[in-house]
Amino acid sequence: MRISLRRGLTVPFKGEPSQIVDRNLAVDRIGLLGHDHGPIRAEVLVAAGEQVAVGTPVYRSRARQELLFCAPVSGTVERIEIGARRRFVEMSIIADGEDRRLDFDTSAADTPEGLRSLLLASGQWPALRARPFERIADPDGTPKALFVTAMDTAPHAPDPAPIIAERSQDFARGLAAMLLLTETPVYLCQPDIEPLARSSEHLKVVRFTGLHPAGLVGTHIARLQPPGDGETVWHIGYQDVIAIGHLLNTSRIDPYRIVSLSGPGVDNPRLVQVPLGADLHALARPNLTPGAKTILSGAVTGGRESTFLGRHDRQVTVVPRAPARQHHWLIEALRRVQTAAAFIPTQALEQTLGSGAPVTPLLRALSIGDAEAAQKLGCLHMAEEDLALASYVTGGTTDFGQKLRRVLDELEAGA
Repeated sequence: MRISLRRGLTVPFKGEPSQIVDRNLAVDRIGLLGHDHGPIRAEVLVAAGEQVAVGTPVYRSRARQELLFCAPVSGTVERIEIGARRRFVEMSIIADGEDRRLDFDTSAADTPEGLRSLLLASGQWPALRARPFERIADPDGTPKALFVTAMDTAPHAPDPAPIIAERSQDFARGLAAMLLLTETPVYLCQPDIEPLARSSEHLKVVRFTGLHPAGLVGTHIARLQPPGDGETVWHIGYQDVIAIGHLLNTSRIDPYRIVSLSGPGVDNPRLVQVPLGADLHALARPNLTPGAKTILSGAVTGGRESTFLGRHDRQVTVVPRAPARQHHWLIEALRRVQTAAAFIPTQALEQTLGSGAPVTPLLRALSIGDAEAAQKLGCLHMAEEDLALASYVTGGTTDFGQKLRRVLDELEAGA
């Protein structure tokens, strides 16, 4: 199957990375971020100063104690921050450079139940996310469909094809695991190149063409299998599929991901191999051009300032820091209390959503917090990344992703 998208934009941006992977960067510190997993109440399983190996469980969900989060490096737990109502905020680990890894029992992973147990025990289950609401998939749930995203159209994103080709055995094993995980359709969404797997009644290989956001899973879900009332769809990225395949092939987790280090603030933009949660400031510091910089975890269109690499981000973007705006205190106060920033509908704005939803009415509904209207206009299959291009096109004056999250949280609370 081939789907060609008419909507989409080219984002002109300097500092495009070389697609040659630098595997020699040493990362001395990593962070696990609660922001990546939604509002999880955590039970911390380690203490500051404790030694951990790759794969050591470091915290778990209080509501679902089988849902574990594991260390991606071996080293010493440096800092643990828990927020209000036991919400997990952050944990940092100082790497020891020894790469000590735990072994996991994969003998029962040839059954759906055994596979789920393995993914939970090894901390790999959080790679599976569910929509609506973009939360970690329910380990006891059954999705309407499962999407494997094997393409990326964001500016400066790594090209998935050579990464998958280099790890073809792990990718094939991980993809087979996704087919075992659910009897519902599994969609492998890829660029318009040679199929990465053979289509079957269970596995649907779908080739997408078009500009960004053609590579977003929200676009794929909207075009192929949007969730109905009470339904969920799951999705997972291609590098997490590779990591699961590696676990099944070796009994050890693969904590490394290939990400782009790029942007006009980098003097040697390229792909780098780093552990999950890598310290972005230490990673970017040797490669910065002169002047103050802003380091984003994610693409220029939707990345956020962060000390550490986000769990699902595959880009580090460095841009010159904009000078601070100086306003009279009254103007600043009035700006902060605005409930809905105005935006001007333009032809470029109409190209920012790949789902086919009416862009301007949806953005207006989100801007005023009209959850009922936003739901009718198709917001349930979306996440913040689906609105990032709209925020970018409007100059960043309104964070539509943040407004979407508020609406989704309201709808989730009433579900």
